[in-house]
Amino acid sequence: MGCGAADRSAPRETEQQSLVRDANEAAELVNDALPEHDVRQALRCECGDPSCQARVVVTHAEYEAVRAYGSHFLISLNHENPENTWVLCENARFAVIDVVSGEERYQVLGRNPRHAWVEAPDRSAR
Repeated sequence: MGCGAADRSAPRETEQQSLVRDANEAAELVNDALPEHDVRQALRCECGDPSCQARVVVTHAEYEAVRAYGSHFLISLNHENPENTWVLCENARFAVIDVVSGEERYQVLGRNPRHAWVEAPDRSAR
């Protein structure tokens, strides 16, 4: 659990994860347009900590595999928050997490730029 994970509040964390995912989507468009042998731009860690400056290096295929699921995020090793995420897999360069906590999951799915989804319901009034 790196990058101050214990100090994060879930709503801010999911907002940060979504913002960084959006930035990584734009960076990956640039990466995908590069000639085959050019060096790819490293992507930002999507751990949800606003102070995190870590970078992850992934292939296009690895990136697309993560983006196939709206609740999955790329993070640096040991940057997960066990209070609302599960580590799905990891290797020497990065880990993939799934946001599993109810409200947080609705929020990240609702902000997924690749899937049209009805606005995430405000479940806090229940």
